[in-house]
Amino acid sequence: MEGFIPERLDDLTPEFLTTSLRETGALTPETAVTSVEREILGEGEGFLGDILRLRLSYEGGEGPESVVAKMPKLENRAFGELVGVYERESCFYEEFSGLVPVALPHLYLSLFDRHAVSDRQKRTTSLANRLPQRLLPRVTRVALWSAGRRKRRYLLLLEDLGDAAPGDQLAGTDAEGCAVVLRSIARLHAAYWESPALEDRYWLVPFAGDSRVRHSMFLEMRGVFRERHPELFDEEFERLVAWVSANGIETIERMQGEAPETLVHGDLRLDNLVFRDGEPVFFDWQAIRRGPAAFDVAWFLSGASDGLTPEDEAELLRTYHATIEEGGVREYPFEVFERHYRMGLLTTVQTLGLLGILDLGDGQERGAEMAGVWVKRLRARLATIDLDRVLDP
Repeated sequence: MEGFIPERLDDLTPEFLTTSLRETGALTPETAVTSVEREILGEGEGFLGDILRLRLSYEGGEGPESVVAKMPKLENRAFGELVGVYERESCFYEEFSGLVPVALPHLYLSLFDRHAVSDRQKRTTSLANRLPQRLLPRVTRVALWSAGRRKRRYLLLLEDLGDAAPGDQLAGTDAEGCAVVLRSIARLHAAYWESPALEDRYWLVPFAGDSRVRHSMFLEMRGVFRERHPELFDEEFERLVAWVSANGIETIERMQGEAPETLVHGDLRLDNLVFRDGEPVFFDWQAIRRGPAAFDVAWFLSGASDGLTPEDEAELLRTYHATIEEGGVREYPFEVFERHYRMGLLTTVQTLGLLGILDLGDGQERGAEMAGVWVKRLRARLATIDLDRVLDP
């Protein structure tokens, strides 16, 4: 079993789990896993990875009743490998568990194939990002093919959060629920605001490090999204997509250049949260980056609620900003943060490219519904933004 990393769900055998949990100290040497019951979680939520609850039985001692396993979804592994999400999440749990001021699931095990491309990730991304725009689609397709051939394996075994109340992106939440999440993520942002701890981590790529590559994917796949969701493309939304098509790269790079850097979750939404005693527990760190805090705020509020009024939104932004100031952040005026928040809202539109690339599998129906709900809520947040002035100095 030495050096073995599961690739398929059936590889998560009692023998493998016994050895792994003993090595990490979760089981005594006398305790063995005798049976495993598997339950797939998050259909339509975990687009890049398979997420399973493993219910475990033992002999010779006791251990966790259940754990959650995360491993690449084989249908989408090439894309996940290309953008580095699996390695990034594993490294986050290995290097930041117990250090961040927000609740996380306990890490039992992190395994992944080390590869020569890993520590060259920033340089490779930077080189690709400097290519002429006309070459990027072809280069991206070649890179996606190459990433698919690597077939690296990744596995996380995490605490089962099944006893907590799950967030639900489709159901959404109210202004009070949004405030709870934003206060919590603000404490994380403040703790790592322009922190030296962000340096010298090859996997913690800058927010704008692949701005041109991401934009190229968006341009190439926006037609696929239009075919899947023609009902969303009225005149107003067409104008929005056209604006992002013309200004997406500048928007991302302006945010990165103007805003102080911190640790950014990158995919802060209700489906990636559970709540214990009313407080959020954060998981799914595949999109983590170093960059502008306002993006997390924008991404979360873009899809969190149907009922937020402009007055609610303004109050939530004030609540967030007051919390980072309480955490020691200085010289980041509210007006500047609000400007970056608006840019972040527009940056979320590039997600259309991602939804066009990924195979949503059995979660296709929920994923499609979520895309429609997300666009509706995002448009409500964008309704007051003057596209002709958002990039003005």
